[in-house]
Amino acid sequence: MPKKVLDLDTPFRRGERVLTVRDIAGAPEGTEGKVKLTNGLHTTNNWPRYWVRFENGEFIGQVDHDDLVRPKMLDAWHDRETERAAAAEAAANAAAQAADAPAEVAAADGGGNELAALIPPHLLERSRAARQRLLGY
Repeated sequence: MPKKVLDLDTPFRRGERVLTVRDIAGAPEGTEGKVKLTNGLHTTNNWPRYWVRFENGEFIGQVDHDDLVRPKMLDAWHDRETERAAAAEAAANAAAQAADAPAEVAAADGGGNELAALIPPHLLERSRAARQRLLGY
């Protein structure tokens, strides 16, 4: 039977060695510990929590899965966090550009109606023609 492949999202098992990647109350970042109990929702909602005894003597419950990593996978965790930060920055830049785009289009259209920048030009022309036909202006 093939060995189970572990990744960063694989739940920890009881007795497994872990390392904190964020400061938690009683255990600063980089503190090693051992999982004593797993609880939370592992299947449907993917909300795993752990009770961990840390090397500094603290025994902390309800530690989130995202706050822990296997010591061998610390480099992979750093790579994933770097990728997530880059993706978040790219999404923020795209959102900022999209927010600026309607104002630029409205300014090119005469600047009077910002809503016109969100409506396709062929629909605006159709509306102008209908107003002229029905109301005479």
